Amino acid sequence: MSTKPEINREEAQKWVDSRAWANGWDAIADKSIDAVEFATQYELNKPLWDKLFKYLAETDPKTLQPGKIVLEEGRLWINVLEYTPKCAAETKTESHKDFIDLQYTYEGNEVMGLAHKVTPVTDYDPVKDRTFYAIEGDVDYTPATPDRFFLYFPADMHQPSVKGEGDAVTSRKLVGKIEYAK
Repeated sequence: MSTKPEINREEAQKWVDSRAWANGWDAIADKSIDAVEFATQYELNKPLWDKLFKYLAETDPKTLQPGKIVLEEGRLWINVLEYTPKCAAETKTESHKDFIDLQYTYEGNEVMGLAHKVTPVTDYDPVKDRTFYAIEGDVDYTPATPDRFFLYFPADMHQPSVKGEGDAVTSRKLVGKIEYAK
């Protein structure tokens, strides 16, 4: 078991802004990302993160077919998704315990939500690594544009794949699943 390093918020944000983690990938980390958690998890699982970001830097997502790409069995993979986002009322809010979500929408019109006050509506499912929630308060929505990605850690109750303003169109997205270092 790894010991979590102590990283303060200012140092962590400087590290995120430095893009030392990017390995050539052009997408920026959305401002909603917990910089301390990102820096901590990167330090604890650097080989996984480097493998993921290198793959993303070297791969044109538009050439990928929907499905699963395993980068390291049981620890790191990417789900390539194609779907039509739904309105917020029809989209589930979730969290994960064992894996971090990297959400990167490269085509489509959707927003990502981060909820602050929720109540679980399902028990934790260890096979699918998720719990679903009912939202009780505000949700911060951010447009998911091709220049940015989102990270959701176990403490983040997130509502991905919500239809943005205007018409619903097909979205194409990569969801990286990175083992969470406890």
